[in-house]
Amino acid sequence: MKNIVARTLVLGMVFLMLGGLAGQAAACVGKTLTLGTTADPQQTLLAEIVALLISERTGTAVTIEQFESPAAIHDAQMRANVDITIGYTALGQLEILGGDPIEDPADLFQAVKSRFSQDMNLIWLEPFGFDRQVQSAALVSDQAAPVVRRDTLRRFPALARLIGRLGGTIDEATLAALEQKSRDQAARDVARTFLRENRLI
Repeated sequence: MKNIVARTLVLGMVFLMLGGLAGQAAACVGKTLTLGTTADPQQTLLAEIVALLISERTGTAVTIEQFESPAAIHDAQMRANVDITIGYTALGQLEILGGDPIEDPADLFQAVKSRFSQDMNLIWLEPFGFDRQVQSAALVSDQAAPVVRRDTLRRFPALARLIGRLGGTIDEATLAALEQKSRDQAARDVARTFLRENRLI
């Protein structure tokens, strides 16, 4: 009898958790998010991956808006005209924060994440998984990650966990393969194939 009661309680908790997640996703249906990007092919591809993941999994429409520069995107995000961007840690540290180069990738990410959160209410989610080298005063590792307004995450509670599923899924080899495919195919088609192959949609 005790075993039956225990199993019933466990099953009930599981259904409540699943129902909560489904409810959060359903709350996103019919709403629209804006994702800012530049014309850079890599950034465009990453933007398509994030946008498709959100729209396919939640029903939320995601508009990708192109800007002339990272600075213009940042300004639009600060003015709440953009919800999500694809951020790069070296660019964030050197150009937006005006800080000194930080060689260690993990330290750089934590420094940028902390300052953006405290000073700008912009939340850096988990990096996609690849590093690129950027030459400044020194050679600096540069990681890409989704950056979301804090108030957007409050309005869409399931968003951080959903986008977080992309963390660590795109290493250097995967990125190179995706960029190669993007030379012959539309970025959205490449993004959709990637998400399906990784069972993300």
